[in-house]
Amino acid sequence: MAEMREKLMHFFNIGTSEKPKYVLLGDGITSLTEEFNPESETKQYINQANGTTSIKSYTPSISVEKEYIQNDELQQWINEKIKILPTGSSAQSDYIRINILEKTVEGAYPAVKRRCSYQFDSIGGDAGSELTNSMTLGGIGDGIQGTFNMENLTFAET
Repeated sequence: MAEMREKLMHFFNIGTSEKPKYVLLGDGITSLTEEFNPESETKQYINQANGTTSIKSYTPSISVEKEYIQNDELQQWINEKIKILPTGSSAQSDYIRINILEKTVEGAYPAVKRRCSYQFDSIGGDAGSELTNSMTLGGIGDGIQGTFNMENLTFAET
């Protein structure tokens, strides 16, 4: 039997690089998929009946559509950021992905931390429906392997 979606968790840093504050991407979000966006190249040589595909790189991204939950920490952070719509290095943070089906290491789960840009795509919705906001997290560079402690919400590089 397939495992349930809640076993794959994503945490987003609403703090700073020096003093991170990770929040679970969860409440108000009904769907979240981390896209890996591979860039590939296909070649076929004149002596071949079939081509060859090479994977050149990946640029992970996450689209987040979230119901507006007023007292939610992530929502409060979004509210402050959309007032100024940051750009460049001011619009960067990181996210962490963990799969809680993996064995813990001294109370922490194996994790991947990825630097990311964040952009705010929209806020609003249709008449008579819930207020929503959407944002996109775009991967920057390579992921960092480590562990994530769910009790104190800290990442340790391995």
